[in-house]
Amino acid sequence: MSTVLRKVSRITQAQHVIEGAGFEVRRAIPAADLDAIGPFIFVDHFGPVEYAPGKAMGAPDHPHAGIETLTYFFGGGGMRHRDSLGNVSTLQAGGAQWMRAGRGIVHDESPDEALLRDGGLVHGTQLWINLPAGHKMDEPQYKAFDAAQIPSWSEPDGSVHYRLIAGVLGERTGPVASFGNPWLMHLTLQAGARCEVALDGVAEAAAYVVSGTGVFGRERRAGAPGQLLQFDATGKALLEAGDGDLDVLLLGGDPLDAPIVRYGPFVMNTQRQLQQAMQDYQQGRMGRIAH
Repeated sequence: MSTVLRKVSRITQAQHVIEGAGFEVRRAIPAADLDAIGPFIFVDHFGPVEYAPGKAMGAPDHPHAGIETLTYFFGGGGMRHRDSLGNVSTLQAGGAQWMRAGRGIVHDESPDEALLRDGGLVHGTQLWINLPAGHKMDEPQYKAFDAAQIPSWSEPDGSVHYRLIAGVLGERTGPVASFGNPWLMHLTLQAGARCEVALDGVAEAAAYVVSGTGVFGRERRAGAPGQLLQFDATGKALLEAGDGDLDVLLLGGDPLDAPIVRYGPFVMNTQRQLQQAMQDYQQGRMGRIAH
């Protein structure tokens, strides 16, 4: 195991965009001159937002192809997933949902009856994992994981809390596994706390600051909410909280194996594949959701 600390090679600021039925997100990837960190080609951070009764919103029926989606909730909950395979499940705090779009799938992400009726907190992230060139047309799949299925532990003094969503750290393995060795961890550090996370075998890595401030990497670069700090290729990731609690997503994996061509919810390797995906959706070959 490496004892070297990785340097921070670049810092980018997430952009504010509007998605779905009109909710605001901070988009960290893609950004200018940044297509991916490992297999992660899209990182959106939504919330925290406290919805009043009757005001919660989501992302109604829409397609995906050529990727996998990974949604994780920091807090709140009550968002319901439905898709054209017939899957239905509700995402709550600390849970995750993984969906392989492959050749094409349609899904709906909307507040469940309780969240819509009563209002409440929604705070989470959605990441897209690229499918390698030989798997763009794989059959769609879906899995949901509640909070109890995600390895979770703390330092003995409680100063740092870890949740491993994807990848391997020591004897712990996150429940989400796929091509490109995706690695994803949610860390919460109390004020002044410090940790070093081994990233053995994680070729590309970055930290996204969810909330709070701190310093990162060998040179202790400052990081603030909405910033993505890219690490260089070898060693551990250093994180240290500032005067308040620090909430971070640590992500990475293997670099992309082929060029990517994007159009909205479709990500392929060529324009021809992209055109085929759009045609498949328009002609109903990705299925429909039964309402």
